[in-house]
Amino acid sequence: MVGLPFIFVLGPALFAILQTSITKGFYSGFQFAVGIAFSDILILSLCYWGASFCVENRFFQILLGMVGSGFMVLYGLYLFFKKAHPKRKRIKDHDLSEAINWKGVFSELGKGFFMNTVNPFLWILWLSVISVGTAGGTRMQAVCFIAGIEMVLLPCDILKAYFANKLTNALSENVVHRINQVAGILMMGCAVVLLVRTLLVFHLITIPGINS
Repeated sequence: MVGLPFIFVLGPALFAILQTSITKGFYSGFQFAVGIAFSDILILSLCYWGASFCVENRFFQILLGMVGSGFMVLYGLYLFFKKAHPKRKRIKDHDLSEAINWKGVFSELGKGFFMNTVNPFLWILWLSVISVGTAGGTRMQAVCFIAGIEMVLLPCDILKAYFANKLTNALSENVVHRINQVAGILMMGCAVVLLVRTLLVFHLITIPGINS
């Protein structure tokens, strides 16, 4: 039940999954989603097993916010100027190893993992979730709680990648290029929002009526 609301959250991870699936195929989107899942499990585990002192550290949160914003700006620029590839041919069963893109599997996993991990507000969010969800419980109950969240989130992210990929054959190369540009703009927009939130939350800038 805790994982259900997060299915509908609009953020950089969602845009990246959809864009990756449309332009690189389902298996690349699948790998990206798995990278996000690994990141969620790591963050939840660290929050439960005593890393809250880092998560609540002002410098740590500011650093994550700055690094995350910079990474998303660079990734957004990459998407915006990236050229669209010609339409992919339908994959036959014996070409599955090629479709899975084993050569770049760790690249997509790494992108999903890193993009998710460097969002400081996700750490704060998961810290509050794990604190409330595991209060008074045993270690095994905490493990089941974390597993339960990911058993909801990961399949839903994979479904998003699957249905986004289904659009590919109906899209022209020019449309795919436009999708890349829109995804790049959205990614940079998320970066700006993340940066502004970081600056405001930690009072690095002051805006009358907002910080007060």
